[in-house]
Amino acid sequence: MARMPRGEPRSVPDPAGDQYDAEMAQARAQREAEDRGFESPLDMAQDALEDFQNGPKIARPNAVASFIPVVGPAWEAAADLQDGNYGGAVFNVAMAAGDLLPVGAVVKGARAARKGIGLLKSGSVSADAARKAIRRVELAGKGEEIHHTIPLKGLSRNAQDWRNHYPLLKVLPKATHRRLTGKWDGMPRFDPLRQIWHGTTDWQKTVPTAIVSSAADAVENVTRPFQPPPKTTAPQPKPKPKK
Repeated sequence: MARMPRGEPRSVPDPAGDQYDAEMAQARAQREAEDRGFESPLDMAQDALEDFQNGPKIARPNAVASFIPVVGPAWEAAADLQDGNYGGAVFNVAMAAGDLLPVGAVVKGARAARKGIGLLKSGSVSADAARKAIRRVELAGKGEEIHHTIPLKGLSRNAQDWRNHYPLLKVLPKATHRRLTGKWDGMPRFDPLRQIWHGTTDWQKTVPTAIVSSAADAVENVTRPFQPPPKTTAPQPKPKPKK
């Protein structure tokens, strides 16, 4: 039988002691980093926020400036953040984002118009003609299909109808298009939320959002007490030294 040498302690595992040593080492490393002037990103962000809140006061926009798209809500958000009103800051950031959302839809429409597809053509066009026009200018590639955001309900592809105009059409991958109405390639049909998301164009999603956000922003601006701009006083001339 093996024996331990006399006078030497026996090595016994001590999980609690190991955890304590690790915590102490971490605390010591953090203290040394602070002594060297290093800060974590979270501490730096906290310091920057405190400096911003303790810095020069941001005057809130008046009623007219508050209605300027993007600028008004962003200005309000900065003032709310400085005042510590984080809920108001988040709300106004969302309002500014709502003002920006329609830009994407406009850009896509301009891209289509530049390629020769009229956004609002006079008269009507058939679904087959619209499909050929979109593929001719390469807005739809291989493996993509043309989706009607307003269903044709069995209408012939050769029949002219207002639902075939470009603003009401959307190019989708084949699998995504097929899953709007049923199962496809072993994948289930989209749930109602995803049907709305994939089955509508950008402008159909963004325009209602922008209208709601603008209405909410207008209500908030109207219900908030009017704050006149701060008065400024002209600098007084320095007294001339006596001779």
